[in-house]
Amino acid sequence: MTGTAAPGAEHGRAAGKPADGDGGRRYDVFVSYSQNLDRDVATVFQRGMENFGRPWYRPTRLRVFRDMTHLSASHDLQGDIEDALARSSWLVVMASPLAAASPWVRAEIDWWVANKRVERMLLAWTDGHLEWSPAERNFDWSRTDALPREQMERALAAAPGAPRWVDLRWLRAQIDERGSVPPNDPRLLADVAEFVAPIQGRSKAELIGHHLRLRKRRNRLVAATVVVLGALLAAATGLGLAADRQRDVATERRLAATSRQLVAEATSIQYARPDLARQLLVEAYRLAHTEQAVGALLGSASIPRVLRTDGASRAVAFSPRGRLLAAASVGGVTLFDGATGSVVSTLRGQGNTAALAFSADGGLLAAGDSEGHVRLWDVSDAREPGPAGSARPVADVKELSFAGTSSLLAVGNGLRVVVLDTRDRGRPEVTDYSSAFDSALGFGADTSPDGKLIATGAGDDRVRIMGLSPTGRLSTVSTLDTPSSAVVFSPSGHLLATSGEDGTARLWDIADPRRPVPRATLNGANSSRTLVAFTEDGKTLAVGTGDGAVQLWDISDPVRPLQGDRLSGHTGTVSSLAFDPDGRTLASVGLGDASTPAEAHRAKGVVRLWNVHGSRSSSAYASVPAGQLSSQPFGPGGRILVTGRPGALYRLGTGQEPPRRLATLPSFRSGGQTYSFSPDGRTLATGHPSVLWDVSDPAHPRERGRVEEVQDPHGTVYEPGGAVLAAAEPLSPVRLWEVSDPDRPRDLGTLPGSGPGPGPYWGTAPAAFAADRGLVAVTGEDGTTVHLWDLGRDGRRYDPVRTDVIALEDARVGALTTSPDGNTLYVGDSQGTLTVWDITDPHRPRARGASQRHASQVTHLAADPARPLLASADHHGAVRLWDVGKASAPREVALLATNERYSTTGVAFSPDGGLIAVSTYDSTQLWRTDLDAVLGRLCAESVPLTESEWKQYLPDHAYDPPCA
Repeated sequence: MTGTAAPGAEHGRAAGKPADGDGGRRYDVFVSYSQNLDRDVATVFQRGMENFGRPWYRPTRLRVFRDMTHLSASHDLQGDIEDALARSSWLVVMASPLAAASPWVRAEIDWWVANKRVERMLLAWTDGHLEWSPAERNFDWSRTDALPREQMERALAAAPGAPRWVDLRWLRAQIDERGSVPPNDPRLLADVAEFVAPIQGRSKAELIGHHLRLRKRRNRLVAATVVVLGALLAAATGLGLAADRQRDVATERRLAATSRQLVAEATSIQYARPDLARQLLVEAYRLAHTEQAVGALLGSASIPRVLRTDGASRAVAFSPRGRLLAAASVGGVTLFDGATGSVVSTLRGQGNTAALAFSADGGLLAAGDSEGHVRLWDVSDAREPGPAGSARPVADVKELSFAGTSSLLAVGNGLRVVVLDTRDRGRPEVTDYSSAFDSALGFGADTSPDGKLIATGAGDDRVRIMGLSPTGRLSTVSTLDTPSSAVVFSPSGHLLATSGEDGTARLWDIADPRRPVPRATLNGANSSRTLVAFTEDGKTLAVGTGDGAVQLWDISDPVRPLQGDRLSGHTGTVSSLAFDPDGRTLASVGLGDASTPAEAHRAKGVVRLWNVHGSRSSSAYASVPAGQLSSQPFGPGGRILVTGRPGALYRLGTGQEPPRRLATLPSFRSGGQTYSFSPDGRTLATGHPSVLWDVSDPAHPRERGRVEEVQDPHGTVYEPGGAVLAAAEPLSPVRLWEVSDPDRPRDLGTLPGSGPGPGPYWGTAPAAFAADRGLVAVTGEDGTTVHLWDLGRDGRRYDPVRTDVIALEDARVGALTTSPDGNTLYVGDSQGTLTVWDITDPHRPRARGASQRHASQVTHLAADPARPLLASADHHGAVRLWDVGKASAPREVALLATNERYSTTGVAFSPDGGLIAVSTYDSTQLWRTDLDAVLGRLCAESVPLTESEWKQYLPDHAYDPPCA
């Protein structure tokens, strides 16, 4: 039975007696074993014998005695064991070295040999060695250590012949390794049957067959029961889930509908109430991530920012050397950071200011007030501005303008123009003044960029042009018969813009100021006083009107100006306009503007900052000139961008800061070229000439290797690992180079049958690498197929093999790109269709989904590396963003407005997915696609919704403002 010793012995055993109620119960089997070694094996063996061939609804057929289950505390352990042996029909000895050494196992065998039939003793071999010698008709005791020799020789003497044993070493090994053995393990059933067969006097095959039939019958019964119960449970659960799902669907639809409604409301008020519009957009996205909400967030940079001044705003001016913005109001002058909108400082002691002007170097600010004082401020350190000097040349200052780079300052008050010399900032002096005009309606005064002319309104619909000498003396040059509520010189000085009470602006060619020539009339929509301002490049003119709107005009051709966007929202006549130096931001103020209905002098005034691109309102946060963009234009982290014509490296700001040019790259192609960053950002590949540049220091590029086999490629692209570069010339196949060493690029040859890249559009990648899978997709030479190539890379050896060809139906390939994991290929074609292909198996690509939203050929594609987002551009310049999380149904989420007259030349995401760049022949524009960052910006640029505003737009929701 057990092979353990009494307390204090080598193998401890608990004392015990037959359990209560056991009485004279008979046992079929008595198990003798070593507790220290075979307790778990004996447990599994006992259960296997007791349950063998037993229907689940009947009690145990075999009664097995094992000390751990049948003995309880007793003072006579040996007597209890002998009593159990006497009531048992069979003895099973679990043979192992520990059992052979156990005095209890030896005693149990001795008792059985003396009192029972030795033929009914069976052996279960669990450990050690057990070997029978047929010649000696005995165990080979030189090798056998799993049985006690003395006891077994007595048993063999009483019943000669080879004893019967079953090898259960596998059972103990599996228990040691896995902790358990399934009760239906086929090997366990077979070994248990070896013991049950002689005990029940039946064949092993018969027993196993019977057992399996019982188990099948039980399994069928259990399965039927489970099916019935499962069906009932599924029905009940299904009804509950269906009800819950219906409620969820109804809730989702209600939230989505509310989200769309908020987007519509925000769009309708984004100019008039920009703060509220921003808050509504944040709440719209918070309620549901609808396509409308996502698109509105991506385009939210077009909502004007609002800066608040102390009292009604009167005038604005940008510093020519930076982003400093000065805003004059009834309460004085405030200096703002034009990029962030934060207050930099205020000018102490400056009263009711109506006019502002920065000197050419931006270090001096002139401020004029309604009492005729002109105060000069040193703003070289805008955080700590200091008063420099003052003068009172007129009764009421309305206009201020520095004369080019000189120290002369023109001061106008509607009756005359006075010239101040500010060389001595502490004591500015009057050098000259014009004769008085016929009426007090001579609004507007400006100096030419070269400082030689002054134009000013002269009352009764006339504009006087005066010469200005270096010493500050005035002389009349000519007079224009035109309304004169505002006059402004263009940055080149060749154009003069005038406007009048009839709401009409006019352009004059003053290359010869003695004979001005009218060039164009820009008709307004009202009869109130208008205001004008030029961008620094002179290509855009802003016209402020009396109804609170600002009309933008494209005057690239001043003879044929093109009307641009109309920016509305001011509550009164626009009183001041100013563009920042890069022309991307327009500042405007309007008479009567206030953030509350209180009196103007007590209310907070507002300055609106409009994000513009040329003559259009822009949703891009920044732009750089002359675009020419590859599919890999971003350096590491997305903070360096290469683009332009000629190419240049730009450092991108983290907030509203404009991009900063770092270096210019040489190019010998008048139309520009593409530039591609290697994945590590240290190397830049250019097309004409085909050179690899070291840009570890982006401000100082250094030429490394040259690629001689190809010239003037439409585009270049690196594989994600950076070891291979692909390029293609027009009418030539795609060629590959191994560029692990940029100093020595190695030609790998061409991909036979490939074309020059998808279409004739500059910036289109000639190949699309599938992540790091060593797979590349290229256009076939016929333009109607896409070829998949396995590069067959082995170290630095390459043996490309074409795996399959994708044929397009009635269309030509326009653009290619792959998903970040390389398992999906996106193809844009000449019909405007976007198709999604599964290329997990490159030998059997499968079409997953398609969409045809573009009205013309898809020319460029780019995949977001961080999210399932895809950008596509077409021949007409439309740029669409797609949610491709579900490949079978690409879903458009936004349409980016580039507002360009030219088609798109490139589209690319930054490596972190936070930016998307879109280039045309005119510029490269940047959008933020990190929605978390966009939401943070919207909250930072607006005040939280008030409870009354919340109830107006969300009456069915508890007050919970999104940016609180």
